[in-house]
Amino acid sequence: MKVLKKLHGAEGQERSGNGTKYLNDGTGVIVIGITGREASQVVIESEKLYPGIVKCGVTPGKGGTVLKDDCPVPVFDTVKEALKVKELKQSVNTGLIYVPPTSVLDAVYELIDNGIKLMYIITEHVPIRDSIIIYELAREKGVTIIGGTSLGCFVPSVGRIGAIGGKDPSIAFRDGSIVVLSKSGGLTVTTSEMFKRRGFGIYMALAVGGDVIACTTFADVLPELEKDKNVQACVIMGEPGGTYEEQVAELVAKGGYTKPLAVFVAGVFQEMMPEGVSFGHAGAIVERGMGKATNKIKMLEEVGKKTGTIKVAKFYHELVNALVSLGVKRDFEDSSSNDVRPLYSTLK
Repeated sequence: MKVLKKLHGAEGQERSGNGTKYLNDGTGVIVIGITGREASQVVIESEKLYPGIVKCGVTPGKGGTVLKDDCPVPVFDTVKEALKVKELKQSVNTGLIYVPPTSVLDAVYELIDNGIKLMYIITEHVPIRDSIIIYELAREKGVTIIGGTSLGCFVPSVGRIGAIGGKDPSIAFRDGSIVVLSKSGGLTVTTSEMFKRRGFGIYMALAVGGDVIACTTFADVLPELEKDKNVQACVIMGEPGGTYEEQVAELVAKGGYTKPLAVFVAGVFQEMMPEGVSFGHAGAIVERGMGKATNKIKMLEEVGKKTGTIKVAKFYHELVNALVSLGVKRDFEDSSSNDVRPLYSTLK
């Protein structure tokens, strides 16, 4: 009976707001690799902050146990065994993958085979061959996969998936109407904190991941935001490599996303370096003239001039002003001074 102690988790607890497709009041997470060092730490922290979102976990050989006495999330040997439990079959709908790179593909297969339609891959450096298979699987099976190398998703009115926001998400997040999208987990949080200080609350922050092949891109997320009446505007942190920012420009040009969009594309300096060198994420590579930051900026600016809905910030700290220039209203009072200072400079 001990293994079933956690099944109902958040029952009786109220979480305001419906959230998004990526995380909402009905989200129930199964963690693959839950007893690993990083996964166990993240689950324990997350359950203290937002109890009940994680329903169970899987680690072969650990079935029939719980994660920890003071965090009694049940652990099973396989996803199939976990979903034999009626309560879990009814509540689990999202997978969170914390396994070594060469095991990610097997974890994705196992989740898909057991009917899970949304999953996050936290693991970095998934083999490119496996990433291609995962990408094609997602399209073929109608599954939404975030990552690899995603830090997760945060919806202040609901909770979080993954480690996004750290031990105290309230430092960076306050409920509001802005969505922050980035390949970088760290910049997703830092950008959210900057907007919070300037009077803009976060409706959702999503780190889509920075691997060479991303299963979910910015352009995949924007149509979902277009339909959501709770979303006032979106902020995107771009970078060199891939064509994700160009896809955004094309989507906006076709009318697929019409709400205000502030964008910063980092990495102009990279164009002074030899092609084929990665800076930061595995996917931040410029080669054969493709993926240059300046090309992304030019395309976004051209579409912005035609539609009036995109503003590209020249510098990172100008993102807030870019959003304001698009007529986006603050969710609460601006608490900052005119100085542009990083958060750590104000800590005592």
